[in-house]
Amino acid sequence: MSDIVLHNYYRSSTSYRVRIALEMKGLTYQYVPHHLRHGEHLEPAYLSVNPQGLVPALILGDGTLLTQSLATIEFLDETRPEPPLLPQDALGRARVRMLAQMIACDIHPVNNLRVLTSLRTL
Repeated sequence: MSDIVLHNYYRSSTSYRVRIALEMKGLTYQYVPHHLRHGEHLEPAYLSVNPQGLVPALILGDGTLLTQSLATIEFLDETRPEPPLLPQDALGRARVRMLAQMIACDIHPVNNLRVLTSLRTL
């Protein structure tokens, strides 16, 4: 049994980012699925884990909860530095962060289930 638990949804791009980082780091983790289209992320059991009701949510062995994929990935890279996820040079790291933020802030919102559901009501 792993000391890392990842609450996620298989079609969530944010969950996918964290799964990629965990796999690249070679970290074992418990995969806990929550089907967003069925509303499982809004059930009381999951809301007790993550009151935001969003995925991914990563729980460490000491009970620490991490949400937001980019923050979670940076935490994993800073606390488990091998192998590094970012280039060694500052410009390379800036470019990676630029691309990651472009995806998270510009591309992801228009594909987000919450946003799409809200747009359908307009």
